[in-house]
Amino acid sequence: MSDDRTVEIEDYTAPAGGWGSMKSLVEISAREKVGPEVIRELARQNKPDGFACVSCAWGKPAHPHVAEFCENGAKATAWELTSFRVTPAFFEQHTVSELIGWKDYDLEQAGRLTHPLKYDAATDKYAACSWDEAFAGIGAKLKTYDPTKVIFYASGRASLETSYMYSLLARMYGSQNLPDSSNMCH
Repeated sequence: MSDDRTVEIEDYTAPAGGWGSMKSLVEISAREKVGPEVIRELARQNKPDGFACVSCAWGKPAHPHVAEFCENGAKATAWELTSFRVTPAFFEQHTVSELIGWKDYDLEQAGRLTHPLKYDAATDKYAACSWDEAFAGIGAKLKTYDPTKVIFYASGRASLETSYMYSLLARMYGSQNLPDSSNMCH
């Protein structure tokens, strides 16, 4: 797979942040079609009664300012709130072999998944399935492995509660292998 894009790097003498950052955030929000909800969510980002930034470890100060986020954190929140959706119809039109050739950016721009999916090797496509079928299939597959050889990779972006529940699942299964992006990717 080749990437034939050219990258041009220009000197940037304006301050980091400020109106240039606001303009960039507005452009990203418009492209993602997130609307005014991004403003409501950013007002809660990195606040004691809000949520942590999805892209970094910005602290939650006891006495926060109105904007407790950086430009990239705000963009990451806008990307999380995208209105683009990938429905089962998307996978009826595209094989996995075709999607492997797509750039990461294009895959992300397709949107967020709306249904659990199961791979069909005969058609080389994903097909929608019920949550019960998805979990039964995962459970059946896990039963075929030695628990000490299974790794439960977790996203560093998961909440504390989600990470805790995921670690309980791994330990009940018999695995202590719980790496996440903070010790694998950074």
